Amino acid sequence: MKHAILFDLWQTLVRDTRERQAITVRQQLVADFLKAHNITPPENLADAFIAGGKRFFEVYETEQRTATLAERLHWIFQFCGYDFEDAELGDLMNQVAEAGLLLNPEPTPHVKEILRTLSRQYPLGVVSDTGFTPGRVLRKHLERHGLLQYISVFSFSDETGYAKPHSQSFMTVLNQLKVAPENAIHCGDLPKHDVIGAHNLGMTTVLYTGHHAVALDGIKPDYIISDWRELPALVDEVFS
Repeated sequence: MKHAILFDLWQTLVRDTRERQAITVRQQLVADFLKAHNITPPENLADAFIAGGKRFFEVYETEQRTATLAERLHWIFQFCGYDFEDAELGDLMNQVAEAGLLLNPEPTPHVKEILRTLSRQYPLGVVSDTGFTPGRVLRKHLERHGLLQYISVFSFSDETGYAKPHSQSFMTVLNQLKVAPENAIHCGDLPKHDVIGAHNLGMTTVLYTGHHAVALDGIKPDYIISDWRELPALVDEVFS
C-alpha cells in the first residue's frame, strides 16, 4: 500500500520574515508603472493595496481560489481610478512576482532534517495557496534552503486555479502520486483550510502550531504538533 505526506508551505515548511519590505517594493513598482504612463501616483496607493487585499481574501474564502496577479493589479488601479488592458501589465506582473524573492522565508525549526528522514520512505508533496508570490518563485526559496530536493509534487493555487479547502488542491498532488486520500497525511497551520480540506477527503490531518497558535473554532484535527520532531513517530502510528 502506497502512502504519502503532504505539507502546506507558509508558516508550515517556511516562515516569512520580510513581507513588509516586499509590499513596499511592490507599491514602488506600481508607482513607477504609473509614472511611465505619465500619471502621478496617488497618495492613497497604500490604501489601494489594502483594498485589493481585502478583495483578494473575499475571493479566497468564497470561491476557493486565489486571484491572479492581473486581477489584483486591476483592483489596485481601479481603486485609484485608472484602468489598463491586461497586455499592458505583463512586465509589471513579472516584476511584482519576482519581488517575492525579497521575502527570504526561513525554514521552520527542524523541518529540513524531518523532510530528509521522511522522504527516504514516503513521497512528499506541497499544497500551497499563493498571493503575490507565485509557485515558480516559491520553488526558488525551497531550493535555496535545500528543501526542494525532498519534495516530489506541488499544488500551487496560482498554477491549479484552486485554493484550499477545495478538494482539487489536494487531489492535484495525490493523483500524481497515485495515492488514495485515506493513505495520506496532510500537515498545515490553518484549521479552516488545511484541516477541513484534507479531512473532507478522508486524509489524516496534522495541525502544525510551531510558528503561531490558532483558534480551532470547533475544528478537530487528528493531531496537533508544535515541533516537527514529533512527526516521524506520528507517521509510523498512522501508517502502521
